[in-house]
Amino acid sequence: MKNRKDYVYSSTELSRYYGLTVKGMEFYERKNLIHPERIGKGKMRRIDLKNCYRLATVRMLQNCGFSLNDSAEMLERNTPEYLAERMAGRAEKLAADLEVQKGILEHIREKERLIRLVGDGGCRPVLVQTEPAVRLFVRLFNDEHESTDEETQEFAFWNTLMPITEASLCFPLRDLLSEKPDLETEIGMIMTEKEMERLGVKRSGRVQPIEGGLAVYGICAFEETVLDRKEPLKECLDFIRENGLQCCADGYSRLIHVMKNDRGESIRYDEVWFPVRPIP
Repeated sequence: MKNRKDYVYSSTELSRYYGLTVKGMEFYERKNLIHPERIGKGKMRRIDLKNCYRLATVRMLQNCGFSLNDSAEMLERNTPEYLAERMAGRAEKLAADLEVQKGILEHIREKERLIRLVGDGGCRPVLVQTEPAVRLFVRLFNDEHESTDEETQEFAFWNTLMPITEASLCFPLRDLLSEKPDLETEIGMIMTEKEMERLGVKRSGRVQPIEGGLAVYGICAFEETVLDRKEPLKECLDFIRENGLQCCADGYSRLIHVMKNDRGESIRYDEVWFPVRPIP
């Protein structure tokens, strides 16, 4: 059986075992996470088994997402009830984070598919069934951008969820049905209804539902900073007319990416869809 003295280590030894620098070990000591014994004239640190447990616990808690301040508190208030409560709270937060990461993974794969599709020449208009979505209104493209602190914070939160949320344009139905070449385009953010429910995103007065259903879908190319012209939508709108359909609600887009075309110009590529119904 090993003597207990065999479980006494120097700072240098333990720093290697736990992937820390000696300076890091000193920092842990200053944060009251470990309490090394000082020996000899040089006051060398010696860390016993009790402090090894504390160091291992801190490393475990860091890997669970707890800060050093959290770890120090949990080492001191180490009753089963308190520790279980803190672990439960962290597990709940981690589970929510994992849902976000799963969504990001799905969208990265879809983003790759769409970018490759653009590189291969895009997507000609097709009829599809869309799923319900929600859209955060941010501003009119050709208007002053004014927002309250609450609205700014909401927009900032939706931006943290990209690419689950994406930059989106709304093309008003009245403009789609008119002969004029301009659009009163609205700028916003969009995500599916399913993702909103899964992530528990709150609905405000600026969050608008978008019904799913029959739609004409395509990929359109916009000049990077010109988003209020109907010309980029022409192929989809022609497809609607040529197939005995009519727009029955606002059209929407979801940003794929801003990329260089063959001429080196920066172009915004969007998925677009227009809810339609057969002409009576």
